[in-house]
Amino acid sequence: MELIIHDNHFICKILPTTFRGSVRAWYNNPKSDSVISFNDLCIKLVARFSTSILARKSSTELFGITEVKDEFMRVYLKTFNKEMLKVEELIELIALEALISGVKEKKYYRKSCMPYWIEGF
Repeated sequence: MELIIHDNHFICKILPTTFRGSVRAWYNNPKSDSVISFNDLCIKLVARFSTSILARKSSTELFGITEVKDEFMRVYLKTFNKEMLKVEELIELIALEALISGVKEKKYYRKSCMPYWIEGF
């Protein structure tokens, strides 16, 4: 169902029925009585909830994942893979470099096992 209404007063009355969770709790707070227009409501909603938007992860954030001392390689790889899957636009070369730089015990990998195109790193 779609309502096409140009009366801001009516929109201010209808819109709160669509709110859920923390937005509903914020709106039901007595301070929300200070809303005087639809534009005012929009400004206050954006000001209050724009910081709730999750930031997108980038490939460079994978450099923050490092192997913990005495941690099994399997645990490190599992953690790294889980975080890597959260990156939407993954750049594979950066992810590979982050994976290698996060390994504390360099004895676990050998450069001779790396593909030829990685030798420049």
